[in-house]
Amino acid sequence: MLDATYRAARGRIGALAAGLGDHQLRTPVPATPGWTVHDVLAHLVGGAADVLAGRLDGAPGDSWTGRHVAERRLRPIEELLDEWQRAAPAVESSLPQQHTGPNLAADAICHEADLHEALGLPRTDREHWQPFLDVMGYFPGRRLRDTATLVITDELGQEWRCGSGTSVTVLRADGYELLRGVFSRRSRRQIAAWDWSPEPLGQLVDGFGAFGPRDDDQPIPAG
Repeated sequence: MLDATYRAARGRIGALAAGLGDHQLRTPVPATPGWTVHDVLAHLVGGAADVLAGRLDGAPGDSWTGRHVAERRLRPIEELLDEWQRAAPAVESSLPQQHTGPNLAADAICHEADLHEALGLPRTDREHWQPFLDVMGYFPGRRLRDTATLVITDELGQEWRCGSGTSVTVLRADGYELLRGVFSRRSRRQIAAWDWSPEPLGQLVDGFGAFGPRDDDQPIPAG
């Protein structure tokens, strides 16, 4: 499944990137401060190239991702896409058996949405990211255990129940926004503004995202 997900995401991102002009490639990406659209593409390509080369020291930390960008900052988009095409089969063959290290399928899905939001495009299609929401919807309540219960429901009625405590917090939110929050792509203020009952504790908001909290509000694309 992950190999097909990655292959499809690479195809969509590649088609988008191939049609971008220089100005669009220089557009800052709010989800990844300090990076442009070109930088995000460089990271995606660099991650695949590192899997091919077995160069995973430091993955998936900032030094690892930063190297992808630094090594490819001056390369034209056509070269990046060619490199990605050469490296992609190694990523695809590794994904079904992958248990440790960076999940490049999830990374591609996350950064595809980053690019859409940066470029003012509509949100990505639900069928592409729903499998990740199915699993990651449990992440915000991972630390609750027997101290409290968190019940999350999306607009389609899908439910995630975490914890077993008597104190119950209910969150009703759009599925796309939930996943973006879990990917740490929504700010504390944006997450706290969702439909919570009762109002969430700060530690629940701070622990919502897998990559830690953020304070910079993010652009929300049209549905």
